Amino acid sequence: MFRNLSTYGLPLSGRPSELIELALSFGFDGMDIDILDFQKQAETFSVEHARRLMVSARLKSGCFQLPVRLDAPEKEFEADLAELPRLLELAAATEATRAVATLPPGSDDHAFKDFFELLRLRLHTIGDLMAPHGIMLGLAIRPEAAARAELANAFIHTFEGLLGLVAVAHQQIGAVVDSWAMHVTGEPLDMIAKVPAGRIVEVRLSDAPAETPAAELTAAERLIPGETGQIPMGPVVKAVADAGFDGPVTPWAARTTIAGRGREKVVRLAGERMEQAWRDAGLEILPRWFAPVPRDQFGRPIEETDEDVSGEVATPQPAAPASSNGQAEPAASGDATTA
Repeated sequence: MFRNLSTYGLPLSGRPSELIELALSFGFDGMDIDILDFQKQAETFSVEHARRLMVSARLKSGCFQLPVRLDAPEKEFEADLAELPRLLELAAATEATRAVATLPPGSDDHAFKDFFELLRLRLHTIGDLMAPHGIMLGLAIRPEAAARAELANAFIHTFEGLLGLVAVAHQQIGAVVDSWAMHVTGEPLDMIAKVPAGRIVEVRLSDAPAETPAAELTAAERLIPGETGQIPMGPVVKAVADAGFDGPVTPWAARTTIAGRGREKVVRLAGERMEQAWRDAGLEILPRWFAPVPRDQFGRPIEETDEDVSGEVATPQPAAPASSNGQAEPAASGDATTA
């Protein structure tokens, strides 16, 4: 498994080089891919140019958001599907083998049984396109009652229900294990062992406020993992490790719960919490190859060549990852605000 940073999971903004340096500085081993942005760069320049930063940073590719709306009207779904083969080729080129999508929490147009069959067939079509590239699609759920309250027909919103769909879906379709969702629905962690072998695609860690009953939580109350301890991190990480999972473990939080903290502080805190989750699960934490570059209040690198108090000359920190032309990429400028 590896600790993964996602700007979907933690809604952050910034240039790719800035976000990559933050990921490296605070212990992340992988990052999600913005597949549509990657497509633009690859078509404007080249695939090699588009993936140069991730390669130089030695970061693994986490997940990418499936650019297909599963419950779209038929014509819109077919249009999205027509664009998918090229995007899957690009994803494979950047070694991104995990896509994710969120199941709609309900429908105004379809009863549960009909909606289940419609999505099963659509997922089968998508799975057929993914199979030649070795790409898996992980399905996530929206467990909050508010998400389906105004819909005529509720759909899958529990982990048990999700496993029922995965069991009859294409072999390239799997599940996202979301600690927040399982907390909201009150489902035990031993259900993780029921996921078919090799079909956990991503693991998401979050926390929740202590004062709100789990069943009454809203998406806006999803906290960064380790914030209150209502949703223990270690047991989730251990459960997926025991299930043989070797993919991305990603911190997730609502935008409103991290607003005002500053981008660097959010990533630092998330990195610390993820390392704590690893320790709580009894997993080894490997030494980082990259150390953050010290910077002044204006974001400029600080040269560390002065002698320290012991009289030894301090060793300069490794530089930020270089671009394809050999120049250092721009680094993060401190505590920029979240998006």
